[in-house]
Amino acid sequence: MEKTTYQKRMKEHEDKFDLIWSKVVKDTNEFLETNPEVTDYHIEAYWSNSVSKFTDNLCLSGAWIVDRINGRSGVPSNSKYKGSLTKKIRKALGFNI
Repeated sequence: MEKTTYQKRMKEHEDKFDLIWSKVVKDTNEFLETNPEVTDYHIEAYWSNSVSKFTDNLCLSGAWIVDRINGRSGVPSNSKYKGSLTKKIRKALGFNI
């Protein structure tokens, strides 16, 4: 695939993501308005595994794209994993690897 084709497709994906993201922001704000007592300390009580998985995947997906473009790997068993953005994001999210 040529660079311009890739950039065009990423722009199309970004436009679609922007629509989805605005819905995520709206839903999150609505949830917090309905549940103002929710803080980081209440995550386990209010957030299901699907919400945690979704938020983790948002972070890790961006890191994966950056790593692929930079010739790194997002897979812990790969030798190019060391120094990858994915590794840093996983660590920030509390993963052991």
